[in-house]
Amino acid sequence: MKEIASQFEIPGRLADAVPHGSGHIHDTYLLRFEGAQRPARYVLQRINREVFRDPDALMSNLARICAHQRREIEREGAADPERRQLQLVASRSGETHWIDPEGGYWRCFHFIEGTRSLDAVSSEQQAYETARTFGVFAARMSSFEGPPLAVTIASFHDLEQRYAALESAARRDSHARARPVRGELDRIAAWFDRLMDSMRRTGADALPLRIVHNDCKINNVLLDAQTGEGLCAIDLDTVMDGTIAGDFGELVRTSSCRAAEDEAGFDAMAIDLELLRGVARGYASAMGPLLTAREWSALPLAGSLMAFENAVRFLTDHLCGDVYFRIHREAHNLDRFRAQLRRVELLEAQRAAIARLIDSARAEFSADRAELRR
Repeated sequence: MKEIASQFEIPGRLADAVPHGSGHIHDTYLLRFEGAQRPARYVLQRINREVFRDPDALMSNLARICAHQRREIEREGAADPERRQLQLVASRSGETHWIDPEGGYWRCFHFIEGTRSLDAVSSEQQAYETARTFGVFAARMSSFEGPPLAVTIASFHDLEQRYAALESAARRDSHARARPVRGELDRIAAWFDRLMDSMRRTGADALPLRIVHNDCKINNVLLDAQTGEGLCAIDLDTVMDGTIAGDFGELVRTSSCRAAEDEAGFDAMAIDLELLRGVARGYASAMGPLLTAREWSALPLAGSLMAFENAVRFLTDHLCGDVYFRIHREAHNLDRFRAQLRRVELLEAQRAAIARLIDSARAEFSADRAELRR
């Protein structure tokens, strides 16, 4: 680790390096350096090249996104700008990353002190701040200029392609895991037909493309550890063209239920409308003025779509031998699949209530803006 850290422009001496975070994809370490003016911490990551096949394009995207966010934050005159966006640490050769002798891609970020991330929200205010932070990020990206961002994962939120990959994995059955889940494959097929029909009826199948985060899990936001204010969206590897349904839907999926996304026993799992109200209000406060009527109409379905997409992805990975998502126990991806499919059922049962919360949030912030214009 010392040799890798020495490839980056970090003053001082490496004092400590420990695994960091709860992500499923990259290898991430928290570094502590001493001997400069004051101790400082950094986040070091090895990019997963099985997931991100073009790491050069990925890092080019990341550098442009961070620079744009910084310009927008400075234009806004936001307080504490250093804590409101990711900052890359350059390599000794002035690059955004370093390539080790085995071809591994490493990158380094300044650690944002005085922050924390959540694996589960426990209050409406936490849900509000998480959603608001993602909304602010997307609103800032609406002014992004220059060449299009590279596609880092093709068809990332293409539900039809995700489902086709599941069907292919079930046919191949490379790890002899399809037979025990045959009944669940039938259930997920029925849900696919039902949700595709809902997408057509709500217009969610024809939303405008925007530059969005594409992975709005609650643990991809840093909150101020003292005040709880949402400061910074992180894990920007999937920032590219997408639709608002993916971002809002992932917020609903991960912030509307107090149970973990891999809960093995989910008899008590329930949708918490108080948390959902926080999500709706937080996102509307930042992105509301930019949304089209069609986008507003699609939002009540978005959580179900993202829960279903994740269910499909987890089951696909289980059938393929757990090659994408890091697992921590036997049949972990199967547990994740079952928990997500249960969330689909619960979210669909509450879709009318979710629509009312979204309508209320839209009206609230429309009224606020009208008052400001007077």
